Amino acid sequence: MYRLIVKGIVQGVGFRPFVYRLAKSMKLRGYVKNTGDGTVEILIDKRIDEFVSRLKDEKPPISKIDEIKIEEINELRFDDFYIKESGGKSKELSLPPPDVAICNNCLKELFDKSNRRYLYPFISCTDCGARFTVAISLPYDRKNTTFNQFPLCEDCSKEYWNVEDRRYYAQSIACPKCGPKYEFLSNGEIVRGLNGIKKAAKFIDNGKILAIKGIGGYHIACKVEDEVVTRLRKLLNRPQQPFAVMARNIDVVKKVAIVSSFEEKELQSYIRPIVVLKKKEEFGAVAPKLNTIGVMLPYTALHHILFHFMKADFIVMTSANLPGEPMYIDDGIYNIKLDGYLNHNLKIQNRCDDSVVKFVGNRRMIIRRSRGFVPETIDIDSECNAIALGAELYNSIGILRDKKAVISQYIGNTSNFKTFNEFFKKAIDFFIKFVNLSKIDFVVCDLHPLYNTTNFAEKLSKNADAELLKVQHHFAHALSVMAENKLKKTIAITVDGVGYGLDDKIWGGEVLLIDFEKERFERIGRLEYIKLLGGDLAVKFPLRTLFSIVYGYTGDYSCLSKYERYLNKGESFELFAKQYDKGISMIDASSAGRVLDAVAALIEICFERTYEGEPAMKLEAVAENVKCMQRPLIKERIELTKYSFLEGKMKKGELKVLEISPIVCNLLERYNDGDGKNIIASEILNYLADGFSFIALKAAKKYNMPIVLSGGVAYNSIFTTKVESNVKSSGIEFYTNELVGAGDNGISLGQLYFTKFLKNKKC
Repeated sequence: MYRLIVKGIVQGVGFRPFVYRLAKSMKLRGYVKNTGDGTVEILIDKRIDEFVSRLKDEKPPISKIDEIKIEEINELRFDDFYIKESGGKSKELSLPPPDVAICNNCLKELFDKSNRRYLYPFISCTDCGARFTVAISLPYDRKNTTFNQFPLCEDCSKEYWNVEDRRYYAQSIACPKCGPKYEFLSNGEIVRGLNGIKKAAKFIDNGKILAIKGIGGYHIACKVEDEVVTRLRKLLNRPQQPFAVMARNIDVVKKVAIVSSFEEKELQSYIRPIVVLKKKEEFGAVAPKLNTIGVMLPYTALHHILFHFMKADFIVMTSANLPGEPMYIDDGIYNIKLDGYLNHNLKIQNRCDDSVVKFVGNRRMIIRRSRGFVPETIDIDSECNAIALGAELYNSIGILRDKKAVISQYIGNTSNFKTFNEFFKKAIDFFIKFVNLSKIDFVVCDLHPLYNTTNFAEKLSKNADAELLKVQHHFAHALSVMAENKLKKTIAITVDGVGYGLDDKIWGGEVLLIDFEKERFERIGRLEYIKLLGGDLAVKFPLRTLFSIVYGYTGDYSCLSKYERYLNKGESFELFAKQYDKGISMIDASSAGRVLDAVAALIEICFERTYEGEPAMKLEAVAENVKCMQRPLIKERIELTKYSFLEGKMKKGELKVLEISPIVCNLLERYNDGDGKNIIASEILNYLADGFSFIALKAAKKYNMPIVLSGGVAYNSIFTTKVESNVKSSGIEFYTNELVGAGDNGISLGQLYFTKFLKNKKC
């Protein structure tokens, strides 16, 4: 007999019935069962090579086989092939699939009047439906999901136990008789079932604003008309932040946005993320002063039912949360006073935002990795067990077990009390139990001493008797790309807004050298340090940064006189100058993000940041990709550049500094002389791309290394396209993030990958 342990996405995807039918067709004897750690165990008596080949070739569409371990055993022979009850442990990590968009078969049944699930919003089968959001523990059986509160009726039970049915062992199946139900609440009135959904659809068409409970949390929905969206902005205190919209179908999307073949495929994939598309028209108040709009297609039966009864082709569909807080999954939604609430009675075990992706060139880059991606694993060749606590903003956590990284759903801003206590801490507890992480070798966190995540990591490492590792923010960005591509050495360009540096300053425009084999971690290039006048105030009000760049370089602020009208009450350039001269409340930052903010103020398109990345996004929206007139200005300096993570010490070395002050001052002069906003915006993006490329290429050629790019600025199409072109035209390999976010949402993967460097020393 042969025992096979199959690892991958093999629970909750119809894998056991597939194995059963395959084995029966081959006249094999034995059994198949789910184990408690997410793998599938198979016992067969013969034809092992043919069986394994067909297993890989014919597997269910949303399943994924990462590895098959085979051993020959002495076992009593079976008289037939069976599906055995779940149980036992293989000591191998394997997880259920992410939540999957409604499949075509279920969609046909949904609108078939003769089908007993006609217009039933929780229709699903082995190929689709809620998975991660309802999972409580492993193995992925109904009793271990929140569907355990809904015993199957006789008809559903027949399907569930019929091996020839596509709903055989489908844990999330239900019907109107036995399953969860929706109800609509408005002004004290409750309308249940399909009539409630119809009323919600009518409310939306009539310009009302509703909360809608989905599979991963509540959304807020309304028409895309300016008057309604403006009211929504006031309700949520989001004056400028773009809202995602849901479209009826792909045809109506193409009427308002440019859709490439890659983007169309992504929009229609089982993930159904929000895809950031180039607008064809302004599209009103949904995404003000941007040339892009985030669009998704319906991914649950409820969405399709709503559109069936609505006239609107587009609706705003944004996560229901107050700024900085996690999305609502329970009665807390009533804290937002809306026109109505469309609820259901299925418990959401794991809140999960919509994922967001953007195509830069033809490469998919993930901005927010959540629904549809989690809990897919990423291979890391490290023997350690570890937990990584990610960044402060756009947080995700990561678990490393059995050489696989499990990155959590998007968690958000951990400086927010509710996000930290009600989401971050609970996510850690859940994933530790979910993957059965019984022993922790390392707890990894950011270097910043004041982050909530850092303080939590210190306590967690003590309680778990694990070693605490603090990995600098931009090295973690670089390591995340290395993890995706299994690199041991690289030259990294890491560009974003803020990260606590090894010299106690703010980093954000770095060229790094990482070589695991030679134990080299070096900062070989950086952006010129600029002064953030007022610290966080400079982040919120970019004109402060523009002032400090110009005044710091010229000693004069008269050329900024026309910007005085944009100052806040009580501010003046004269006061700024006195503050600058005395060095009061100023922070040095080598931040590419802050430079883009300053230029956004320079061309008068953003003077207050009301959401993360706003100035830089508006800068990209006006930029036209024209050739840069200015060659990079680079100086060499001797600074503390070489860092030993094992010793915790820095040594001096040569560093290349990309100058920025003379460029910004030149752009200001050109803007005052009449150069257009589009030219100035393009100039700064291309200058930064050329400058960082120049420094990185010189090192890459010297040390024979590839170049990686990461950080929030990597989402900028002009910047990243130029860097990639510069690198590839020089014959150097180029990589950027594709499996996790290039921004802070992907930091936890980089933190986990650092354990690979330590595996032979510590684990």
